[in-house]
Amino acid sequence: MCGIIGSLNREVTKEVLSVIHHRGPDYQSSYKWQNVSLGHTRLSIVDLSEAGNQPMQTDCGRYSIVFNGEIYNHQELRKELEGINFKGHSDTETILYYLREKGIDSVKKFNGIFAFGFLDKLQNKLFIVRDPFGVKPVYYHSLENELHSFSSEMRGLFALGAPKELDHTLLSSFLKLKYSPSPLTLYKNIKKVAPGSVIEVDTESKKILSQFHFGKVSAIDNNISEIDALEQYDFLLRKAIKRQLMSDVPISLLLSGGVDSALLAKIAKEESSGDIQTYTAGYVDANDDVNELDDAEISAKYIGVKNTKVILDEQVFLKELPHLIDSVEEPLGTQSIFPIHFLSKQINKDGYKVTLTGQGVDEPWGGYNRYNPQELIETLMKRKSVFKGLLSNVKKDSFRRAVKAINAKDRIDGFTESYSLFDDTMLSSLLNHNNFDFKGRDFTNNLIKQNYDLYNLDSRSATAAMMVLDARMNLADDLLVYTDKISMQHSIETRVPFLDIELMAFAESLPNTMKVTLFKNKILHKRLAERYLPKEIIYRKKRGFKTPRKQWFKGEVGTALEKHILDSSGIFGDIFNKAEISNYFKLHREGKVNYEKQLFSLVVLSYWMNDNFN
Repeated sequence: MCGIIGSLNREVTKEVLSVIHHRGPDYQSSYKWQNVSLGHTRLSIVDLSEAGNQPMQTDCGRYSIVFNGEIYNHQELRKELEGINFKGHSDTETILYYLREKGIDSVKKFNGIFAFGFLDKLQNKLFIVRDPFGVKPVYYHSLENELHSFSSEMRGLFALGAPKELDHTLLSSFLKLKYSPSPLTLYKNIKKVAPGSVIEVDTESKKILSQFHFGKVSAIDNNISEIDALEQYDFLLRKAIKRQLMSDVPISLLLSGGVDSALLAKIAKEESSGDIQTYTAGYVDANDDVNELDDAEISAKYIGVKNTKVILDEQVFLKELPHLIDSVEEPLGTQSIFPIHFLSKQINKDGYKVTLTGQGVDEPWGGYNRYNPQELIETLMKRKSVFKGLLSNVKKDSFRRAVKAINAKDRIDGFTESYSLFDDTMLSSLLNHNNFDFKGRDFTNNLIKQNYDLYNLDSRSATAAMMVLDARMNLADDLLVYTDKISMQHSIETRVPFLDIELMAFAESLPNTMKVTLFKNKILHKRLAERYLPKEIIYRKKRGFKTPRKQWFKGEVGTALEKHILDSSGIFGDIFNKAEISNYFKLHREGKVNYEKQLFSLVVLSYWMNDNFN
């Protein structure tokens, strides 16, 4: 993993590179051609020699590349290239020449996690590319369809002169989704390259000439038998894990108490030539719904791997929260930023540069509880009048969302209701309308519909459509964003074997009946796990990558965070009704309503606004 940066206006100097130094402490360099300046910070993992340094040029001098990520099938791609005198064995050099020989469309053949800028000097074109599931982020600053700069992190754009201006129109969607969906951010004129997309730029005029999408979704195969699907899943998962063990440095693994990381660890242990060191986060005085230490220890002993425990408490949470929000750069209402920070810090301290994670299972295999009722919701939407009176009596957040989804006007609207932390009624009371152009759920519906239409999801069931959306929105713009940003703050490359391109194509081709029913989740996934793990590990209660947030927000942490919000001035105070937020804290403390998710999103937003706009 590395950091990439480029500009069509300014030179990428050492000072500019320093803002993304953490992404690549092993080597930093820049390259200038005409008005184009490219920069790179390297974290050496494959081919540790100087031959892997970037920016990299072809021997003919026509092409240049700055690349972040890993191409796991680069050895197979290299075999297709004849007559090239390679200087090293890095995947960057492979794809540089592959793109030269095969053209930019050949990115469809890359199996990996990647973001890169590719320069063609003869054609005066710059291509900016992001992998199909958005594992590696890349942002760009554009104004009136002219691209000025791009970078792995937004701080690189700011170092190159991009201004910080709040885009008010996206606030309501952030509060519903707890993230900003690609290509948008909460900054005006700063965007994310969408997952599986290529942006083509004319380097002379700076005009964005085109954007094309190379990500795709497999057609459903209703003819495959369950036994054949199980065999193929076993083969492809093992193949993916073996591929992602490719490294010239030792590898670690994040081990939770759940089935996903345990299955990953078991197969990685079998495929690895060396020991696998695992890491687990836990909490002081946390209840069993959150703490995974004991479960992870049982898994580690069964698998035969060493496990390091990282123990955290609420005071550390309060102290580190502002730093974590700054590390992620854009607001995310996701509590997992806390444990991933301290796990990455410990992994770096122990001398590792690479870690494997079990992320990317819930979306294609049906792990979230919101998937279970989707088909029932679509049926009940036709009799929505029966359910309108239920809303006032629903207290549990997930039930409230499901009932509101039943009353939605169509499938997309139902998805928005299922996702929304804040419905329009809550937002209406929360926002000061005199200072804010309020956008209702129709605005969020349109953002979801863009992806829905892009992947042609009308032909899929509601459940299958939602899983596809989650893999390319919720996963790409929330979970993978914080994982990349925070782990790279500690110079750690995080790999996601379950998001292997070949494996995902297979997973998304399977019918729902092999994944999720009204009362079961991850059906085929767990059946595969039974080949490797005991049932007491597989069928434990799902906890997720959580913190004791609900508990903490009822005590000193909640009091401190409420005070922070009430003391917030400037733009946050102008936009939000602080008395309403204070009432949320009160209801949560009294145990009347669990507002932990809503409160955390508001807290994150307040810190972010105070740091960037006051």
